[in-house]
Amino acid sequence: MTQRVAILTSNHLEPSGMRQVYGGAERYGVELTHLLLDLGYEVEWWQIGDNWRKEIIPGVPLRGVPESDVPYQTMPHLNQVFFEQAVDADLAIYFVTFLAYPTAFPRSISVSHGIYWDHPGTDKFHPTQPERDEWLRRLELAIGGVRRVVSVDTATINWVRATWPTLATKFVYVPNFVDTKAFTPKARSGDRVRVAFPRRATTVRGINEAGRAALWLTEDDPDIEVHFVGRAHDDGMERMLMAWASSHDRVYYYWLPPHLMPDLYRHTDIAWIPSKSTEGTSLSCLEAMASGCAVVTTPVGGLSDLVQDNYSGLLIEPTARALYDATLRLKRDPELRARLGRRAREVAETFGLDRWRQGWTRVIKDVSGCTNP
Repeated sequence: MTQRVAILTSNHLEPSGMRQVYGGAERYGVELTHLLLDLGYEVEWWQIGDNWRKEIIPGVPLRGVPESDVPYQTMPHLNQVFFEQAVDADLAIYFVTFLAYPTAFPRSISVSHGIYWDHPGTDKFHPTQPERDEWLRRLELAIGGVRRVVSVDTATINWVRATWPTLATKFVYVPNFVDTKAFTPKARSGDRVRVAFPRRATTVRGINEAGRAALWLTEDDPDIEVHFVGRAHDDGMERMLMAWASSHDRVYYYWLPPHLMPDLYRHTDIAWIPSKSTEGTSLSCLEAMASGCAVVTTPVGGLSDLVQDNYSGLLIEPTARALYDATLRLKRDPELRARLGRRAREVAETFGLDRWRQGWTRVIKDVSGCTNP
């Protein structure tokens, strides 16, 4: 008999169910769904939503649950509805670690997409010590309740090992992936240097700093153009970004569906990944590296698992001035730009999609084969 996998996430679609999100986590979810189907499982997803039923990919249901309270950065009501509605599942996957609080299925896996509590606004969620203690208690229970935690980076594992040493044994390091056949380098020529910010246009991804650096660079150097390629939080913000970009020479804003991103990277010389917080082993960073771009990024979360400073990219502080200086350095030194791009491709080849699928397959078989309740 075919076994069933139930997956709980917070948002794959926006809660209205009407707007697709094209972030790294959403693409990760689609690849995970394909893997589970290839392994012979039936798959069904749940997320926040107004009792609608969509599909995450054709034939795979995605159900909206009208529970959106987030006390202490957890979602206990959503967790409980999922536990009741997916009761006959053979395996449960909590797509974000905290979603496993307060109750996890006996055979369950959670996913850590990186440390998210380094966000500058985190203290607003639990400003007092008792509130922080309660958040930590819930996170500890969420980690402890599942069989395994798949972590995309080593920063999270090291934090858990230092905080709750016995829980570190729950973790399996399966870094993010890149399809090295789809994302490939292309010979670059010409004097103009194209810079791309291939991220969601949000503050934690460094959009504000990147915007300032873009204006300085295009004002100071007529041979630089900057492309901002990624969705914002809502349609209104996207319209504002389009208007802003159109008012400046050689600054562009638009977004592309995932299948068109390889062509963007093949025409990009320098990729900006200036994350300020809430980062794992970024899919955008890996895709840029696989495409032979010179990457400028920050030592935040799992990014230093991918980029070694001055070897496979440049590591900078997440400031507009640092972005400006690093970009001018690369623009003026094409040999350095090419060398970093070649090495970035070599590193990216060790993060191939096949390796990711093999890592996940081992975890799924391990948890599915558990005989103890």
